[in-house]
This record gives sequence, structure tokens and C-alpha cells, in this order.
Amino acid sequence: MPKSVTITSNEQFARHYADRLILRELCGTDGVLKLGELAESLESQGLGLAAIRSLLGSNAERFAYHERRWVPAVRVVAKGRPLIEAARLVLRAYGAPMEIGLLVREVARTHDRETETLEPALRQVLEKSPDFLLVTPELVALAEWAFLMGAESVERAMALAGLDEGLVRELAAKTESVDWFDEASVRQAVLNLAPVSVKALSAAAWLKLNPQDPYAPMLYDGRALYRTIVTTPGTVVGHDGVIYPEQQARKWLSTAVRLADKLAPTVEVEDVAPIEVQPEDVDRMVARILASEESVPATKLLEEMYEITIANKTFPDDLANVMAALKARPDVWWVGGDRFRRPGTAPEFIYEVPEPFQYVDTSGLFLNEDGEPIDAELSDDGLSTSLRKLLSHPLAMDVLDEDPVPVPKVQQESLNLVLKSIHRELGTFPLCQIPTGWLSPEPKVQELIWVDPNGNEIQAWVNHEARLIFGLIDWWFEQPIENGAVFTLTKTPRPNVFEFAWSDQPDPVVFISSQRMEELRSIQERSAEMSTFDILIDVMAHWPKGAEFLTLLAEVNVVRRTKRRLVASLLSSYQCFYQRQGSPVWHFDSKKVSDGFDKTKRKFILKK
Repeated sequence: MPKSVTITSNEQFARHYADRLILRELCGTDGVLKLGELAESLESQGLGLAAIRSLLGSNAERFAYHERRWVPAVRVVAKGRPLIEAARLVLRAYGAPMEIGLLVREVARTHDRETETLEPALRQVLEKSPDFLLVTPELVALAEWAFLMGAESVERAMALAGLDEGLVRELAAKTESVDWFDEASVRQAVLNLAPVSVKALSAAAWLKLNPQDPYAPMLYDGRALYRTIVTTPGTVVGHDGVIYPEQQARKWLSTAVRLADKLAPTVEVEDVAPIEVQPEDVDRMVARILASEESVPATKLLEEMYEITIANKTFPDDLANVMAALKARPDVWWVGGDRFRRPGTAPEFIYEVPEPFQYVDTSGLFLNEDGEPIDAELSDDGLSTSLRKLLSHPLAMDVLDEDPVPVPKVQQESLNLVLKSIHRELGTFPLCQIPTGWLSPEPKVQELIWVDPNGNEIQAWVNHEARLIFGLIDWWFEQPIENGAVFTLTKTPRPNVFEFAWSDQPDPVVFISSQRMEELRSIQERSAEMSTFDILIDVMAHWPKGAEFLTLLAEVNVVRRTKRRLVASLLSSYQCFYQRQGSPVWHFDSKKVSDGFDKTKRKFILKK
């Protein structure tokens, strides 16, 4: 049996909105609507066939599989109910003001009547019944969604509406200057306050327009105010009765799609034999790929051509068949996961390591009085024990300065990763921070899609030979922290598609403040004539109480691109640097600079 899935409150809220869009399409179609047609009509909203099928099959309260087709569940529930009750049930299932034309079509189906004969009767009901509220001549809502109070006491009005008086009075104070009789003034208040409860905002107006003084005139018109609020341009009404900025809808849909991916394994479609991919089908797929400016997932091709999604039991075999057929075609390019695109359409800059990542060998540039290199690297035996271990830390390594790491026994679904300043400047990220095997090793060059919490996507490219991820500069420069910002990368059910989110807190060890970055750049300006040893001394002068190796390595690398072994060797071999027993912190003693290199370490110097 499929395992159950826990749905968070945010996910539930998001699916309500996605379900509303699906319901709208189902209600607006007179004939049988195929899932492919439904997906096509909602594609502009970001809902594909797989997401729609998953949402349909996992919410029996909203949707029913009736007579071998998907219909709104309310169509079955409202069958044979009185006209007014059927209309009420349909509206409640929809969860927001609804076009009267859609409502007429859906109620007509519950009564097996033609829309032309039912519409006059239903419109009469909507106009005369206190249960409904005509928002516009073509838009209707349930009256219970509005705040329709008159001369009630404040306590009773709040109780009937289910509102907190304190919150309403706070809103009343914020809207003191609003002219409740002027639509423009009200709508500006909505835009300023959104997200805000429609009822609570209306109640704030009621407090002002219907004072508790028995001799004062009652000027509040709840129906008119509801119309003004919910028709404010640039807003959308949630199923919770709150009006939100319109751009929130994109975030809800992104969350709903991720939820649909999570729910997909719990939705089962009748078992059939795996598809046999015919040559003419492959030709159509290739034509689709070549006509696209972007990569095309094989899962998308399965949806478009066969209406097959992950919910189908044969999906693994179907996907494997399509993948094999496309990989055999030289006229399309497999870019990892299930994605294909036109050959030669990747950015040229992803094929080599950018020049700023190259390291400068300073061993022969700066010599001491005896003609020996000041910047000398030591073998592992010459390093401090703690430093020897830290050399393999992901934050110590970087592109062109890393060691092979075995595949971990258990791969995490989500990674916490740290952005360093040089990668922020170049729009890259090093693979040394990503566990071996977390990304598929083949092909060597792959396209990745990262999706942020708002549903925004960025196309990134991983080059396993260059050991870098490219194409991230647009998102990196949105991050004000130059060195040490933390983000999470989480796998999704879709191949090579990952959820991305910034963390609120930077990494405590390698974080560098803006002020400190300026100080390090000041050292950089005069570093051409400095050995790495001299740079390390200047860096450590900032840390009278000492600093950890990873902190020092990060700061030295802002000044000059420096390998981890060199910094570890300098700390281990010069007598002015020391550690206290049991402490990870390194200290600098300026009085011992003249003591120079520890002669016992000479035998560990690596020959160039």
C-alpha cells in the first residue's frame, strides 16, 4: 500500500488555490475534459499533467472519479438537491467569489438541466436570497464570507463573525484616514494592508460607520464594501477569507506543485502494459525538443504524448523506454536527469575553470635570508594533528584544491551549503561541498534546475570535470553576505530539479562581515609584494583572541587565492603561531616573528 504523506498547513493552503483553478476548468467545460486538455489549459499557471493528476487523485473532498472521468466532488454530492442548496454547495467548494456563468453550468449538471433554461431561475435565487452576495453582475459570493452587521453590539458582532475584537480595533486604528465611501481610498488601503482578512477589514469600517451611539446614523453597507475589497486590482482572495497580493498566487502554485510531487506515490492509476515507443513517436519527441529554446524533460513528453505520469504503475518502464529511445538519437543532447535539448546550446563558459580560481605558487617568489622559501608546504607528517584532519573538511577544500571523497553510506535528501566570496563573484559553486554521488555522475555536463520558495527558477550547469556548478550569479548577488551565506539544496521527485532556500543565519566559522571584507581588500591592494606568511600575519592581527583554521583560510583567500595545505603548513611551521591544548583556535605572537621557521619541520618540506 502507498505510504501516507503528512501535509503541512502551508501546503494545504496552497493546494486549496490550485484546486480552485482545476475546479474552474472542470466547471467551465460542457463535455468530457481529458487530463491532457486540462493540463494544457492550466500550463500557463504552472500546473502540468503530473501535478494535476496527483492533486485530483489525492483529494476526495474536492474531486471525484465518476463514470470514468474526473468531476468536482460537489457535482455528485449536490445531485438532486434544491437549487439554492446546490448553488451554496458549489460556491463553498470553490472557496472564493465565482463567475455566475460557471456556477450556472455546474448547478445545471447537478439537476440534469440545460444551462439556458436554468440560468434565469438561478439568477433570481442569487439576487433575492440573503445567502448570496452579487459582487458584480457576473460574480457571486456566499454572504457568510462578508461582514454584514448592522446595529449589533460590538461583542455580538465579533462573536457572530468569529473575529478578535483586539485585532479589529488595531485595523481600525491603521485605517483611521480611509474614506470608506470612496472606492479608490478603500482599494489603496487593501493594497497597503494585504494580506488582510476581508471580514476584519470590513469590521474596522463598521466600527467607524456604525458607532454604538443609538442616535448616530448607521452608514455601513457590508455588501458594497465586500464588492469593493474583493475586486481590488492586483489582489487574490484565499480560501481563508484573506485577501493577498496577487503575486502570492505564484508562490502557492509552486508549493502546490511540490506537494503534488510528494503525493504522487500515493496516487495509483489502473495498471496497463508499458508503452512501446514507436519510431514515429520518437520523431515527434525529437521535433518537440529541437523546437524548444529550453530543455524538455522526458516526463513532460510522456505527459504530452501518452498522458502518463508518475501515478501510473508502469511509469518507471515507460520513462526508461523513452529515455533509451532519445539517448539513441544523435540529434538531441541528454543533459542529465530526464532532460534533453538541442546540441550545443549550453553557455560556453561552463567548459573550463575560470582564471580567478587558479592558484599562484609563491614558494619561489619570496625567500628568507638563507635563500629558502618563506611559503613552504609541509607533508601531512609535519602538520598539526588537528590541521591534518581539517584538510579534508568540505569548507577547507575548493575547486583545484580538493581530494577525492568516498561515497557516503547514507545520502541526505537536503544539504546545508556555504557560499564563499569568490564563487559569489563568479556565479559558481564548488562540487567539493556536495557529497560524492549526491548528483548523478553522468553525463559529465548536466543542466540543473533550482527552485526558490517563491517558485522562481534558475538554470544551472554542473561540469563534473571542472568540478563546478555554473550560472548562479543572478541569485548570488541577491545575497548581501559576501562570504559565509548558508543555503539549503533539497532533492525533489523530479530528476535534477532541486529546492533552494537561503538560511537566516550565516556559517559561524567562515562568515566575514562587510567591514571585514573591506579590511581584507585593503590588504589585497598591497599584497603583490607580500608572502603568504606576511598576509597570514596581517590577517591574524585582527584576531587578538585567536581564530580557527577555517576562518583564517577563508580570510587569507579573500586577499590571495591560497591552497589549504599552505595555510596549514605556515601555522604548523612558524613559531609565532600556536594553539593551546584542546582548543581549535590559533593564536599569533608578534614577539616570536623573528624566531622564524621551526627548523624541526624542514624535513617535512615538500619538494616542488
